[in-house]
Amino acid sequence: MARIDELKGLVSKGRGIARGNSFNVLLPSFPGATSREVNLLCTGVNLPGRQIMTQEKKIGLINRKVAYEQAYDDVSMTFLILNDYGIKNYFETWQNLAIRQDGLTVGYYNDYTFDVKIQQLRKGFSIPVYSTPLGLPPLPAEIQNRLPKIGSLDLAQGQLDLDLAINKDQVVYECTLEKAFCTTMSAVQLGNDADGVMQLQVQLSYKNWRSSNSYAFGPASNPNQNGFNISQPVNTTKPLSSVTENPAVKLFGKATGLY
Repeated sequence: MARIDELKGLVSKGRGIARGNSFNVLLPSFPGATSREVNLLCTGVNLPGRQIMTQEKKIGLINRKVAYEQAYDDVSMTFLILNDYGIKNYFETWQNLAIRQDGLTVGYYNDYTFDVKIQQLRKGFSIPVYSTPLGLPPLPAEIQNRLPKIGSLDLAQGQLDLDLAINKDQVVYECTLEKAFCTTMSAVQLGNDADGVMQLQVQLSYKNWRSSNSYAFGPASNPNQNGFNISQPVNTTKPLSSVTENPAVKLFGKATGLY
């Protein structure tokens, strides 16, 4: 078993343990919500996986698996719904680019597909000021809550936030969904639960995905090396549910790119 010092050294070398609650999603802006507003309302997203499809190949008396294709699932996202239903209008507008609900006509592929980015962040950190040479004494909670935040010094929480550029939220991993579009928007359940928080779940399909270091693995990073032909990915995910038509949704202009 590895010693605790080795584990601590490995964690330190890797810049700490990644936390799943620190992330960004960068989607295009549509009527209903901007890219920044969509990011703020996103409560959950999954990074895509990838499966290398293989088949048996016999050489002499030996059977071995060889790669011939790749497959992956859709990316699921969950969003909070506000009383203006802006986030639902956002995805209805996006889907309306693919199939217009006023005439049930199919749009052009390049008009409803956009690159979408998912970023894993590394949070900055803070230190308590009451146990530091600043010499601030502990204060009652009712007084702390009335104290303002002056720059990096948060008197209310008793912390000194190290607000240096190097300690701000850093992108430690970035995944780009190429030519993504909203294929599934789940039904929104209404009920008598007084404390129920309404959420919207969607699925994005895409042509392919790549990470920030997808092509940093040496000679294999050249897809055309040795004349190899890399086939297109196959999406294997089934929709969450059927999408309810909303003829009231109309597009007011061609959507822009990332906000």
